[in-house]
Amino acid sequence: MRVTYNSPNRSHHYRYAAALARAGVLRAFVSGFSRFSTRAPLPGVPVIRADHVQNIYLAALRLRAPSRFSETLAHASKVWLDRRSTASALQSDVFLCYSGAGRSTLERLRGTRVVGAVEAVNCHVAVQERIMREECRQLRLPLTGFPAAEVARRRREYDLADAILCPSQFVKDSFVHEGFPADRIHVVPYGIPKPTGFAPALAPSDGVFRVLYVGQLTPRKGVRYLLDAFVRLKHPRKELLIVGPRSTPSGLEDATIPEQVRFAGVLKGDDLARAYASSAVLVLPTLEEGLALVLGEAMAHGTPVIATVNSGGADLFRDSEEGFLVPIRDPAAIAERLQQLADEPALRERMSQAALARLRALGGWERTDALLLAAVEAMAAAGHRANFTTATA
Repeated sequence: MRVTYNSPNRSHHYRYAAALARAGVLRAFVSGFSRFSTRAPLPGVPVIRADHVQNIYLAALRLRAPSRFSETLAHASKVWLDRRSTASALQSDVFLCYSGAGRSTLERLRGTRVVGAVEAVNCHVAVQERIMREECRQLRLPLTGFPAAEVARRRREYDLADAILCPSQFVKDSFVHEGFPADRIHVVPYGIPKPTGFAPALAPSDGVFRVLYVGQLTPRKGVRYLLDAFVRLKHPRKELLIVGPRSTPSGLEDATIPEQVRFAGVLKGDDLARAYASSAVLVLPTLEEGLALVLGEAMAHGTPVIATVNSGGADLFRDSEEGFLVPIRDPAAIAERLQQLADEPALRERMSQAALARLRALGGWERTDALLLAAVEAMAAAGHRANFTTATA
């Protein structure tokens, strides 16, 4: 079996490529990750460079170019990645493309023996669009969804794909809801880190009940619902620490910010580790996420988590065991769980120890590597879907 795999960025994708290379099945990894980055590619991974447009896109982001211009470049980058993948894909058994980066290649594969699959790191684009349309309407913001060309491109890829690779049951359910065959969807949760050397803050020396959020400040992340929940929390010494960059719009434009809220900006390395370890709980109120890596990071520090059911968290932890799952857009549910953790130190300690034990049981990236290889082998064995739709973009 030979696999051609593509991705516009590094993220977990180089790990996937390395796992396929170690198994001896990777024909080529078509990468948009910048060749100018100081973070070198992993050894042993055969790379075809397709970072030409991606580098311009990244420069546009750094220069704060207008969002529509940056979006056009992001779309063009995936089109270029797609074109650079075709020749290798035609000589493979499986072509696995990042969502939005494989339409023309998948079209070329029709009528061949090559199985085409889409890696969806987030839920079905139609579900994403519905969620964000609802949110922007509630916040009276302009729609912050994908450009029409990107939506059409992804929909066409779904029509052409023989299989979908995704990181969580939540993402799989979104595709099943939109009509994709469940038996052609393969769930491979991302690996999560091993427990760290930073002790969890079960009894902070400063006596503060610290609530942590880590992620971008965008409407999709639902931070305004966390603010609402935090206001409802009754504790004499509470603090909300918000870590991450602020986007425009952030979803907080008209929100009242309590004085106990601290914006820390972007934290990395030991600074971020200390934020996890000094917090009583991490809250992720996201409206839509494939599988939020910050949940695993928090658990690795023994920090209990509260996350929405749309975070992919159910693939990492069990509700009321290592953390809590709550509905989206429900500050009352978040507040109830915060109050419970604030009032019951023994519960926080139990969840902290359960989170560390859960990480050890899940097996980290080694388990993910094995699941990925099994998924690709299953795609190749299943072959093509019996019927292709005739939708056009």
